Amino acid sequence: MRQPLLTFLSLLLPMTGQLWGQTVYPSLESKTDSLQIATALHDTVRSDTTAAQPVRVSGVDSVVSYSSTDSIVYSFHTRMMKMYGKGDVRHKQMRLKAEEIDVNWEVSVMYARGVIDTVDTTAEASGSPLERKFAPKARYRGSPIMIDGGEEYRGQELSYNFKTQRGKINIGDTELDQGYYHGEAIKKIEKDAFFVEDGRYTTCDANDPHYYFFSPKMKVIMQDKVVAEPVYLYIADVPVFALPLGVFPNKSGRRSGIITPAYGEDGRRGRYLSHFGYYWAMNDYMDLSTRGDWYMRGGWSLFSDYRYALRYHFGGSVSGEYKNLHTGEKDDPDRTEEKAYRVSINHHQDFNPTTRLDVNFTFASNNSYLATNSLQQALEQAIFSNATLSKSWEGTPNSMSINVSRRQNLRDGSIDETLPSLSFNRSHTFPFRAKKRGGSFGSPGEEGAWYELIGYSYGAQFANSRSKINQKIGGIKETTGGVVSLVTVEDFGRSSRQQLSQNINVNASPKLGYITITPSASFRDDRSWSSASVPQRNPADSSLTFADTKNFQAAGFFASGVSAGTRFYGIFQPNALGIAAFRHTVNPSLSLTYSKQVYGRNLPPKQLLASFNVGNVFEMKTSPTVREASETAKENAEGLKEGKKIQLVNLGAGISYDFAADSLNFSPVGVSFRTDIGSVLNVSGSSNFDLYKFDESIRPNGQVVGRVNKFLINEEGRLARMTSFSVSLSTSLSGERKKSSEAETPVDTSGMLRSQASGYYGLQREEEPDLSIPWSLQLSWDFSESKVPGARFRSSNLRGSLGFNLTEHWKISTSGAYDVLNKELAAPSIDIYRDLHCWEMLFNWIPIGNYRSFKLEIRVKASQLQDIKITKQRSSRGIY
Repeated sequence: MRQPLLTFLSLLLPMTGQLWGQTVYPSLESKTDSLQIATALHDTVRSDTTAAQPVRVSGVDSVVSYSSTDSIVYSFHTRMMKMYGKGDVRHKQMRLKAEEIDVNWEVSVMYARGVIDTVDTTAEASGSPLERKFAPKARYRGSPIMIDGGEEYRGQELSYNFKTQRGKINIGDTELDQGYYHGEAIKKIEKDAFFVEDGRYTTCDANDPHYYFFSPKMKVIMQDKVVAEPVYLYIADVPVFALPLGVFPNKSGRRSGIITPAYGEDGRRGRYLSHFGYYWAMNDYMDLSTRGDWYMRGGWSLFSDYRYALRYHFGGSVSGEYKNLHTGEKDDPDRTEEKAYRVSINHHQDFNPTTRLDVNFTFASNNSYLATNSLQQALEQAIFSNATLSKSWEGTPNSMSINVSRRQNLRDGSIDETLPSLSFNRSHTFPFRAKKRGGSFGSPGEEGAWYELIGYSYGAQFANSRSKINQKIGGIKETTGGVVSLVTVEDFGRSSRQQLSQNINVNASPKLGYITITPSASFRDDRSWSSASVPQRNPADSSLTFADTKNFQAAGFFASGVSAGTRFYGIFQPNALGIAAFRHTVNPSLSLTYSKQVYGRNLPPKQLLASFNVGNVFEMKTSPTVREASETAKENAEGLKEGKKIQLVNLGAGISYDFAADSLNFSPVGVSFRTDIGSVLNVSGSSNFDLYKFDESIRPNGQVVGRVNKFLINEEGRLARMTSFSVSLSTSLSGERKKSSEAETPVDTSGMLRSQASGYYGLQREEEPDLSIPWSLQLSWDFSESKVPGARFRSSNLRGSLGFNLTEHWKISTSGAYDVLNKELAAPSIDIYRDLHCWEMLFNWIPIGNYRSFKLEIRVKASQLQDIKITKQRSSRGIY
């Protein structure tokens, strides 16, 4: 509840007014302070006075404007003012409207009321949902409506003392913070506190609310708390839950408090209490939540999340969890124990427009993927962490970055780290290009002297990496009976490596007619320092020892070459069957590169490599429809008709020849293709073709040689042999989105901002399904095959997801994958969602596999009441 019910009771309504265009100046001070006058106002005799006498009342600080559509009657004798017919009173930001309003300036009391509509006496009342539900049977018109600070408050009768700031409302309600509040009788006793009789609250906007909270006695302290005694939860007007006493926060924004736990029973660990904890809204920029799970026969878990954000500057979070779980008793032979931890750190910061920091790090125990109830974590089985600080210098081609990365294999505990890597880059620069007026350089496409086309780039990288690799070391062990048996011991080998690499590249791009010539030269220097500690088994006594090695290497590589490329087109215009034209674009390129290692150990042979690549783009242009021609004519001053351009297929191929090699000079021919068929089916693939013969019978030292220096065209009469092939097909289809008359609300991607807006800290809150899309289908299939000496590898997987709405309130979605070769179904999932107006139902089922489970939950939609839910779940692993 962002504010207490009917906060307008706290307003002081001054007693100056505007009557028939005249300003009334009060002159007498009232000495009466009683709400009893409010009742007497009903019996005041109307006077047809046409003039008003000055009346003074203490506490006046600004002008009060009032009007009515019928009449305003003022009695000089009793100092009473009566307004008939849609009375309207305004003071500062407050506005009160009612069919009849009486003001007694003598005792500083105002009384506002509606009147029974004698024309329409149906049972349904007018106004808000709660007013329609709880108002008397007769229909009232002109009931008091108070508007203050953008909020609207309603009641049937209102009496208020301006001086004491005390008042009473009969049957009042309002809408605040996505909720509806109602009270049969409301009495203000202090400036910031009032009592509510028969108070009700709900977030349901139906004429007959599906649920509400009820309390016969309620005390509301503004901007502090609400105390109710007792509290009942009604569902369909049936009481289902009660508490003898309830104390609720009554402050706007995020609120600190206890996180309501969930109760249940697990088949392996017994009864449990989950997500019991405390949420602390520390200030506007950070918060902290701590939660825990406890099982009667299965251990416990702790979770904590710390979040912080300063808009436009930085934001992040630190999350941690620790689990100590077990099944069975201590002496049971099948007892299992799981101790696991996981810590995640996320941070993003923009120091200025040219400096940025991104951190996404996770540390976890190797068994964390086994002791999780997250299917995504269970399927990952590896953790990738990364932190990058990047800096660029405005107005220069220079940039620099510092990176720290980590990869942890949760299956065997191996870790690869880079601590850190530094990179400096100077992008392509033209040192001889003349400056234009204003101090800027000309663009590369502008004509100039040949030397102005010469450019260079420079880069330097340093990396400090280390690895911890799980290794299995075989050994021998002599048993008591003298029998020698083999044993395997797992241990970790450790290695570290520091590497510094620098490279510089110089090139130019002159044009000779339609051909672009690009000569280039480059040099790269690599230096590395490495050390390793490898575990090994001593064959003499089977003891475990470590072999330490150190190494330093330096190498320099020089390369130079020239490339040429162009582009030409072919167009065919059938102008038939709705097709205006076909276009074929060819982009061939030819390069010659010489490379050699000029210094270093184990110098490889030099290379003189000629490469040829060609790209083909096939496109189609349709004839414009009548509608398209009309729209184009409106946008184009000349009224030229334009149709749609459709890209049919992209096809590319390439091959290279090494003049310096003594054999097998030709590389395999690489071919790739991609197409979108009518924006419905996406097809892509690649393949490699070898021109040489493959002979598995040649096995020097037991190893298959494979390729031999004999062309297939000469040996077998065919041009090439396919060595690898891959193809992928995917499609995504959906029904037309239903149009909504409601304006779309901008999506806030910041989790903290969402919690500030709703005042609720959501724990693992799922996204609400989109019921505006009647159906959606995603399908993909991939196949790959490769051949290496002595082996062949194949894989084929089919993936799909389907979602459809049975009605406008039901949505069913399913997803899964199928290994075609191994005939295995992977991670199937079925989700069912039902919109129950102010409630919602969610059902998730994983029918097979190690993580088979189901979860059924019915909960209130409103974010501030998400703890009101019924949950039933079960898992074969007993982790829920």
